[in-house]
Amino acid sequence: MANPFSVRWLTGWTFQTVLMEGQLQVEAHGFGICLRTPVLPGESPVSAADRLVLAEDQRRRALHNAWLRGERLAQTAPPPRLSGARVDLQPEPEAGPAAMEPAA
Repeated sequence: MANPFSVRWLTGWTFQTVLMEGQLQVEAHGFGICLRTPVLPGESPVSAADRLVLAEDQRRRALHNAWLRGERLAQTAPPPRLSGARVDLQPEPEAGPAAMEPAA
């Protein structure tokens, strides 16, 4: 296996096996980011690369879908009505240290 390597079905990504923190890891470079994951026992570097990119893709899709849901909620729901709220009311000053003492 050459280092760096690529996986045919993961276009736009290049991978490299590195020895880091006392274990073999796969480092992925693509689309302006760098990801790293350890190679699990019995796993090939290609499988680790596939697992790494799949997890990142799922995470990004979830973030994108949450953002879209938030955009839809902001467009459809009007802001809640604040019935009985007074803007001109000033907060009361806090009680001094004498008022904090327990009553006898």
